[in-house]
Amino acid sequence: MRLRDRFRLELKVAHFDHQLRPGSAEDLRFVREHAAALGLEAVTGEGPVREVAARQRRGIEETARLMRYQFLAFAAEKEQCDAVVTGHTADDQAETVLLHLLRGSGVRGLRGMLPAGQVPGAPGRALLRPLLCLRRADTLAVCRDLGLEPRVDESNRDPSHTRNRIRTALLPALADFNPSIDAALFGLAESAREAFALLERRSFEARALERGPVGAVYEAAALAGLPGESLWLVVEREAAFFHLEPAVNRTRLENLRQALRRGSGSVAFGDTAVEVSAGRVRIGPRLEPVEPAEPVLLDVPGSRRFGPWRVDVLTSPAEATPQAPVAGLASASLRGALRVRHLQPGDRIAWRGLTRKVSDLLIDQKVPAWERPGAVAVTDASGPAAIFTASRVFTRDAGEPPDLWVRLAPLSR
Repeated sequence: MRLRDRFRLELKVAHFDHQLRPGSAEDLRFVREHAAALGLEAVTGEGPVREVAARQRRGIEETARLMRYQFLAFAAEKEQCDAVVTGHTADDQAETVLLHLLRGSGVRGLRGMLPAGQVPGAPGRALLRPLLCLRRADTLAVCRDLGLEPRVDESNRDPSHTRNRIRTALLPALADFNPSIDAALFGLAESAREAFALLERRSFEARALERGPVGAVYEAAALAGLPGESLWLVVEREAAFFHLEPAVNRTRLENLRQALRRGSGSVAFGDTAVEVSAGRVRIGPRLEPVEPAEPVLLDVPGSRRFGPWRVDVLTSPAEATPQAPVAGLASASLRGALRVRHLQPGDRIAWRGLTRKVSDLLIDQKVPAWERPGAVAVTDASGPAAIFTASRVFTRDAGEPPDLWVRLAPLSR
């Protein structure tokens, strides 16, 4: 309140009732009354955390945090506030660093809580923690000086919560070995923040070649050279771009690094798929199996629909685009009617002087694994005359210049 005029601030008070203990409704009332006494508007909310946790099969602490920040983001947007400010202290920071350490966190987790960041789930809202420089005892002293009686959350003594056991048992035990354990943990968090900034910069060294319906595609070599946590950040960033929620952990990350070393393989990070194939890496949604469309007899010339595509057979050259590739065929080398269909096991094609199994050809020509199931073949009586994948077109050896052009274009939506 004293800083409001100095920094030209507009202040609101926000409080979320988790409904986890009998006295929580009284806390909500206290916040409303205290805010009113200060002449501030209080935005309050409540939610059945325990029920939501059971329904979503999440831990109560995790669910409470998610719901609390969802509410704070909503309140900030409703009140047109630029930042959410919380009262976490240095004691909370020490507990958080230890909690992450016990869970096997990497450098990112060892940073603890950031003095300034973004509200989880609301990247447009700043999250500030100005009291991280103060101990819990300091805040109690401030309350005494101001004649304030703070509310006490009785659940902070509940030993069933990991954070409470860290506060009441682990930190005092560590203090027997190092009376300055809190300062050591604060220093560790500061060092981790500096190290993580470097890892974050490294993660931006790799740039996506393209982004499309299958996800983001990278050069495998660009990702293989990244430190593990930088690679972790790339996966999370691309998952967020495609509105996915990746489940990243050390085991999955190591599986991905092994796939990068092998040059092939796939790893599921929850709803996020990462595939390594043909020198490329795809990060995106899990791909559903391709629904095979019925073969279609083509008009020469003419246009027919095949699944999600329009197939044009033209008697004059057509310009190919990345969205609408074109294959040139010599009519004198064709046998019987032209059809369009998906590839079939055992399909073969004469290509560059050799008759090859199409499946082997696609692998040898480094067509990524995620493009192969959707490949389309234009066939005559003797088999595939042209093969379309998302990135390549293969045409059968003819020995004569083309006089028919087949274009595969997505149907307009």
